[in-house]
Amino acid sequence: MRKPTPLQIKQSGILGEHFFTRDTLKFYRQTMASFTTQWINKKEGVVLLSAPLAGESGNVIFMTRRYVQVCLDGSLVHVSRARVENIQMLCDGITN
Repeated sequence: MRKPTPLQIKQSGILGEHFFTRDTLKFYRQTMASFTTQWINKKEGVVLLSAPLAGESGNVIFMTRRYVQVCLDGSLVHVSRARVENIQMLCDGITN
């Protein structure tokens, strides 16, 4: 299973039609290059899509975060933060 890129997540449309629009990115002072992906739970296929939100001084004041699950067939599904936390608790219980 390969980790999806921000562009693949954008093309899938799972975050809605306005999430990656030029106006939205401009409002939050972000670009597509601002976004990164990292595995949160590779076994379950959960990926974190994130991008910093810079304030007027250039300091990071907020992080845009969305969770995506990669299904066995390669499709992507938007996952809530609560579901990700439940997956983490289940996995921690198994390893301890």
